[in-house]
Amino acid sequence: MNINIAYAPDDKYINQTIVSMQSVLEHNQNVEFIIMYSKLANENIEKLKQAGGKLRLLKMDELDFSNLTLSHWVTIQAWFRIKLADMCPDLDKILYLDCDTLVRGNLDELFSLNLEGKYFAGVKDVWGVDKYVKRLGMKSPVYVNSGMLLFNCDFCRKEKFFDKIIDFAKSNEKIIEFCDQDSINKIADEKKLVLNPKYNYMDTWWRGGYYEFEGKEEEEYLNAAKNPIIVHLTGPKPAFKGCGNRFKDEWWEYAKHTLIYDELKNDYENSKIPTKKVSFWSRLFSIKNEYSGKTKTKLLTILGLNIRLCSKKSK
Repeated sequence: MNINIAYAPDDKYINQTIVSMQSVLEHNQNVEFIIMYSKLANENIEKLKQAGGKLRLLKMDELDFSNLTLSHWVTIQAWFRIKLADMCPDLDKILYLDCDTLVRGNLDELFSLNLEGKYFAGVKDVWGVDKYVKRLGMKSPVYVNSGMLLFNCDFCRKEKFFDKIIDFAKSNEKIIEFCDQDSINKIADEKKLVLNPKYNYMDTWWRGGYYEFEGKEEEEYLNAAKNPIIVHLTGPKPAFKGCGNRFKDEWWEYAKHTLIYDELKNDYENSKIPTKKVSFWSRLFSIKNEYSGKTKTKLLTILGLNIRLCSKKSK
């Protein structure tokens, strides 16, 4: 079986992309990597060529994505995935992965899924889903995380997925919070296949392990944590100090097998544990959320005095 996997890195994320590629190669054969980029340093393109596996470089035109909403933590590369099917007219299925992912197993079963009548297969996000669904006016109760999407390219091309997303994004700028992810969810809505969380497992350690699953979904999420196929390393990354993800050591094991391991070690040693800057005014007054497992607490700070207003268990 042919495995086609796409990434959309910039120069900042090229090394993390290579570690993800290495993890794919250790568990899969007949792999083609598709790199969507607009600007990459020549040295980074050479790194990709030496990473292993067949390589397809897709030069993207940023003008195709001009005037689209961007969240403060993402770059324009986040939008590239919506044009993936059009850029690869010879392919039926493509797995898009964010650069901060690990593939821990064989992907044949995933690529064998029947996606007839679906734009893609994806995994439900870990929190905020009800609120996002309501904000976007979706019919489906499931809002997926776009860090892992198995695209049905034929259906995307037939239904003009790219054009529909562009039209929605430009017409609904005021309600969009998560740029491409919001737009992808709205257009796909009921035409998507919802996967087991083992295909995009997100350890929310950086929010106290907070998640909003209940019942069967919670059982699937907790089971997925034991042996996920794809891990999405959300939050601070293992490549730098301060990461508490349960899969950080495994990430470094894959990194050891790359040609950039020494560079990664050097960058790690020169990094600093991230700290939050607290302004003078926030010391006097602030309201913020604190997370612990499935409990979210509102913390009110007044003149240095902390008051927990309420505790709300996720529903």
